[in-house]
Amino acid sequence: MQQINATFAEKMHFIAIEHSHVHSFGHLILPLQGTLNLKSGPRSLIVDYQHVLFLPPECDHSYYSNDRNEFLVFYIPYNLLSHHSDSDVQYLDFDDRWRALRFLMLSECQESITNTAALNQLLHYSFQLIRQNQKPVSIRYLQDNYHTNISLQTLAALEHYHVNYYSQWFQKKMGVSVQTYLQKLRLQEAKRLLRETTYSMLTIAQQIGYEHQSSLNRLFKQYEGVSPLIYRQDSKNRKNSS
Repeated sequence: MQQINATFAEKMHFIAIEHSHVHSFGHLILPLQGTLNLKSGPRSLIVDYQHVLFLPPECDHSYYSNDRNEFLVFYIPYNLLSHHSDSDVQYLDFDDRWRALRFLMLSECQESITNTAALNQLLHYSFQLIRQNQKPVSIRYLQDNYHTNISLQTLAALEHYHVNYYSQWFQKKMGVSVQTYLQKLRLQEAKRLLRETTYSMLTIAQQIGYEHQSSLNRLFKQYEGVSPLIYRQDSKNRKNSS
Protein backbone atom coordinates (compact mmCIF):
# COMPACT_ATOMS: atom_id res chain seq x y z
CA MET A 1 0.00 0.00 0.00
CA GLN A 2 1.41 3.38 -1.00
CA GLN A 3 2.50 5.69 1.81
CA ILE A 4 3.49 9.36 1.96
CA ASN A 5 5.44 11.26 4.59
CA ALA A 6 4.56 14.88 3.77
CA THR A 7 1.62 16.86 2.47
CA PHE A 8 1.56 17.70 -1.20
CA ALA A 9 -1.01 18.63 -3.83
CA GLU A 10 -1.38 18.36 -7.57
CA LYS A 11 -3.87 19.07 -10.31
CA MET A 12 -5.32 15.83 -11.63
CA HIS A 13 -7.39 14.67 -14.58
CA PHE A 14 -9.47 11.49 -14.35
CA ILE A 15 -10.34 9.17 -17.21
CA ALA A 16 -13.44 7.17 -18.15
CA ILE A 17 -11.99 3.85 -17.01
CA GLU A 18 -13.10 3.00 -13.50
CA HIS A 19 -10.22 2.42 -11.09
CA SER A 20 -10.39 1.06 -7.55
CA HIS A 21 -7.88 1.34 -4.73
CA VAL A 22 -7.28 2.03 -1.05
CA HIS A 23 -4.39 3.95 0.51
CA SER A 24 -2.94 4.81 3.90
CA PHE A 25 -3.21 8.58 3.40
CA GLY A 26 -6.15 10.95 3.10
CA HIS A 27 -7.40 12.86 0.08
CA LEU A 28 -9.02 16.27 -0.10
CA ILE A 29 -10.48 16.82 -3.58
CA LEU A 30 -11.56 20.27 -4.72
CA PRO A 31 -13.24 20.92 -8.08
CA LEU A 32 -11.68 22.99 -10.84
CA GLN A 33 -13.57 21.69 -13.88
CA GLY A 34 -15.91 18.85 -14.82
CA THR A 35 -17.21 15.98 -12.69
CA LEU A 36 -15.78 12.98 -10.88
CA ASN A 37 -17.88 9.88 -10.18
CA LEU A 38 -16.81 8.13 -7.01
CA LYS A 39 -18.10 5.10 -5.11
CA SER A 40 -17.24 4.19 -1.53
CA GLY A 41 -19.06 1.15 -0.18
CA PRO A 42 -22.78 1.62 -0.87
CA ARG A 43 -22.35 5.34 -1.48
CA SER A 44 -22.24 6.83 -4.98
CA LEU A 45 -21.11 10.46 -5.20
CA ILE A 46 -20.62 13.04 -7.94
CA VAL A 47 -17.92 15.60 -7.19
CA ASP A 48 -18.44 18.74 -9.26
CA TYR A 49 -18.16 22.52 -8.96
CA GLN A 50 -20.76 22.40 -6.16
CA HIS A 51 -18.98 19.90 -3.91
CA VAL A 52 -15.80 19.12 -1.98
CA LEU A 53 -14.79 15.59 -1.05
CA PHE A 54 -12.66 14.31 1.82
CA LEU A 55 -11.55 10.68 1.74
CA PRO A 56 -10.02 9.35 4.99
CA PRO A 57 -7.17 6.80 5.04
CA GLU A 58 -8.03 3.14 4.49
CA CYS A 59 -11.13 4.10 2.51
CA ASP A 60 -11.74 1.63 -0.31
CA HIS A 61 -13.13 3.55 -3.28
CA SER A 62 -13.44 3.57 -7.06
CA TYR A 63 -13.63 6.52 -9.43
CA TYR A 64 -13.92 7.61 -13.06
CA SER A 65 -14.96 10.61 -15.13
CA ASN A 66 -16.77 10.81 -18.46
CA ASP A 67 -16.08 14.46 -19.24
CA ARG A 68 -13.27 16.94 -19.43
CA ASN A 69 -12.18 17.53 -15.86
CA GLU A 70 -9.56 18.88 -13.51
CA PHE A 71 -9.35 18.68 -9.73
CA LEU A 72 -7.00 19.93 -7.07
CA VAL A 73 -6.09 16.84 -5.04
CA PHE A 74 -4.31 16.94 -1.69
CA TYR A 75 -2.36 13.98 -0.37
CA ILE A 76 -2.50 14.10 3.42
CA PRO A 77 -0.26 11.81 5.53
CA TYR A 78 -1.83 9.83 8.32
CA ASN A 79 0.27 11.53 11.00
CA LEU A 80 -1.39 14.85 10.12
CA LEU A 81 -4.88 13.33 10.10
CA SER A 82 -4.33 11.56 13.42
CA HIS A 83 -4.81 14.94 15.14
CA HIS A 84 -8.30 15.22 13.67
CA SER A 85 -11.44 13.14 14.16
CA ASP A 86 -12.49 12.96 10.52
CA SER A 87 -12.84 9.22 9.96
CA ASP A 88 -15.72 9.17 7.47
CA VAL A 89 -16.10 10.23 3.86
CA GLN A 90 -17.19 13.87 3.89
CA TYR A 91 -19.20 15.23 0.95
CA LEU A 92 -19.56 18.98 1.44
CA ASP A 93 -21.08 21.94 -0.34
CA PHE A 94 -18.53 24.08 -2.17
CA ASP A 95 -19.45 27.43 -0.65
CA ASP A 96 -17.67 30.80 -0.49
CA ARG A 97 -15.40 29.64 2.33
CA TRP A 98 -14.13 26.72 0.26
CA ARG A 99 -13.84 28.98 -2.78
CA ALA A 100 -11.53 31.35 -0.88
CA LEU A 101 -9.58 28.44 0.54
CA ARG A 102 -9.12 26.91 -2.90
CA PHE A 103 -7.73 30.23 -4.19
CA LEU A 104 -5.09 30.23 -1.44
CA MET A 105 -4.28 26.56 -2.03
CA LEU A 106 -3.85 27.08 -5.77
CA SER A 107 -1.61 30.09 -5.14
CA GLU A 108 0.57 28.04 -2.81
CA CYS A 109 0.77 25.10 -5.22
CA GLN A 110 1.88 27.35 -8.08
CA GLU A 111 4.99 28.47 -6.23
CA SER A 112 8.26 27.05 -7.55
CA ILE A 113 8.97 25.62 -4.10
CA THR A 114 5.92 24.38 -2.20
CA ASN A 115 5.71 25.53 1.41
CA THR A 116 4.57 22.40 3.25
CA ALA A 117 3.95 24.33 6.48
CA ALA A 118 1.67 26.76 4.65
CA LEU A 119 -0.22 23.86 3.03
CA ASN A 120 -0.65 22.22 6.43
CA GLN A 121 -2.08 25.45 7.84
CA LEU A 122 -4.58 25.64 4.99
CA LEU A 123 -5.49 22.00 5.54
CA HIS A 124 -5.94 22.66 9.25
CA TYR A 125 -8.51 25.32 8.38
CA SER A 126 -10.19 22.97 5.93
CA PHE A 127 -10.51 20.35 8.70
CA GLN A 128 -12.29 22.98 10.79
CA LEU A 129 -14.77 23.49 7.94
CA ILE A 130 -15.24 19.74 7.67
CA ARG A 131 -15.95 19.37 11.39
CA GLN A 132 -18.47 22.21 11.25
CA ASN A 133 -20.40 20.25 8.63
CA GLN A 134 -19.93 16.72 9.95
CA LYS A 135 -23.58 16.32 10.85
CA PRO A 136 -24.99 14.26 7.95
CA VAL A 137 -27.22 16.19 5.58
CA SER A 138 -30.16 13.83 6.10
CA ILE A 139 -29.99 14.42 9.86
CA ARG A 140 -30.06 18.16 9.32
CA TYR A 141 -32.97 17.67 6.92
CA LEU A 142 -34.90 15.69 9.53
CA GLN A 143 -34.27 18.33 12.18
CA ASP A 144 -35.51 21.08 9.86
CA ASN A 145 -38.47 19.21 8.37
CA TYR A 146 -39.72 16.81 11.07
CA HIS A 147 -43.17 18.44 10.83
CA THR A 148 -43.61 17.26 7.22
CA ASN A 149 -44.03 13.87 5.59
CA ILE A 150 -40.52 12.53 5.02
CA SER A 151 -39.81 9.37 3.05
CA LEU A 152 -36.84 7.04 3.42
CA GLN A 153 -36.23 7.54 -0.29
CA THR A 154 -35.72 11.27 0.26
CA LEU A 155 -33.35 10.75 3.17
CA ALA A 156 -31.35 8.05 1.39
CA ALA A 157 -30.99 10.23 -1.70
CA LEU A 158 -29.58 13.07 0.42
CA GLU A 159 -26.79 10.77 1.62
CA HIS A 160 -26.37 9.12 -1.80
CA TYR A 161 -27.18 5.71 -0.33
CA HIS A 162 -29.46 2.96 -1.56
CA VAL A 163 -32.70 2.93 0.44
CA ASN A 164 -32.09 -0.62 1.72
CA TYR A 165 -28.74 0.42 3.19
CA TYR A 166 -29.79 3.80 4.57
CA SER A 167 -31.83 2.43 7.48
CA GLN A 168 -28.88 0.31 8.62
CA TRP A 169 -26.51 3.27 8.29
CA PHE A 170 -28.87 5.53 10.26
CA GLN A 171 -29.28 3.01 13.07
CA LYS A 172 -25.50 2.65 13.37
CA LYS A 173 -24.92 6.41 13.19
CA MET A 174 -27.65 7.61 15.55
CA GLY A 175 -28.28 4.57 17.74
CA VAL A 176 -32.01 4.56 16.95
CA SER A 177 -34.20 3.96 13.92
CA VAL A 178 -35.31 6.77 11.60
CA GLN A 179 -38.85 6.46 12.92
CA THR A 180 -37.76 6.71 16.56
CA TYR A 181 -35.53 9.69 15.84
CA LEU A 182 -38.39 11.44 14.03
CA GLN A 183 -40.77 10.74 16.90
CA LYS A 184 -38.33 12.20 19.42
CA LEU A 185 -37.89 15.35 17.36
CA ARG A 186 -41.66 15.77 17.24
CA LEU A 187 -41.98 15.02 20.95
CA GLN A 188 -39.36 17.62 21.83
CA GLU A 189 -41.19 20.33 19.90
CA ALA A 190 -44.60 19.26 21.23
CA LYS A 191 -43.31 19.54 24.79
CA ARG A 192 -42.02 23.04 24.09
CA LEU A 193 -45.35 24.11 22.61
CA LEU A 194 -47.27 22.65 25.54
CA ARG A 195 -45.07 24.55 28.02
CA GLU A 196 -44.82 27.86 26.17
CA THR A 197 -48.13 28.29 24.33
CA THR A 198 -51.85 27.89 24.84
CA TYR A 199 -52.36 26.14 21.51
CA SER A 200 -54.99 23.41 21.40
CA MET A 201 -53.92 19.76 21.26
CA LEU A 202 -55.04 19.50 17.65
CA THR A 203 -53.02 22.58 16.66
CA ILE A 204 -49.90 21.22 18.36
CA ALA A 205 -50.40 17.84 16.71
CA GLN A 206 -50.60 19.50 13.30
CA GLN A 207 -47.61 21.75 14.00
CA ILE A 208 -45.36 18.75 14.58
CA GLY A 209 -46.57 16.79 11.58
CA TYR A 210 -49.60 14.80 12.68
CA GLU A 211 -53.04 15.08 11.15
CA HIS A 212 -54.99 13.97 14.20
CA GLN A 213 -54.77 14.68 17.93
CA SER A 214 -54.85 10.95 18.62
CA SER A 215 -51.36 10.62 17.15
CA LEU A 216 -50.08 13.21 19.62
CA ASN A 217 -51.74 11.31 22.47
CA ARG A 218 -50.09 8.05 21.42
CA LEU A 219 -46.70 9.76 21.16
CA PHE A 220 -46.93 11.06 24.74
CA LYS A 221 -48.24 7.81 26.16
CA GLN A 222 -45.33 5.96 24.50
CA TYR A 223 -42.50 8.22 25.69
CA GLU A 224 -43.87 10.16 28.68
CA GLY A 225 -46.41 7.74 30.09
CA VAL A 226 -49.02 10.51 30.34
CA SER A 227 -51.29 12.42 27.98
CA PRO A 228 -50.14 15.76 26.55
CA LEU A 229 -52.86 17.49 28.59
CA ILE A 230 -51.46 16.09 31.85
CA TYR A 231 -47.93 17.00 30.73
CA ARG A 232 -49.07 20.60 30.21
CA GLN A 233 -50.79 20.74 33.60
CA ASP A 234 -47.75 19.26 35.37
CA SER A 235 -45.42 21.73 33.63
CA LYS A 236 -47.66 24.61 34.68
CA ASN A 237 -47.78 23.38 38.29
CA ARG A 238 -43.99 23.07 38.44
CA LYS A 239 -43.59 26.58 37.04
CA ASN A 240 -46.03 28.05 39.57
CA SER A 241 -44.36 26.33 42.51
CA SER A 242 -40.85 27.44 41.59
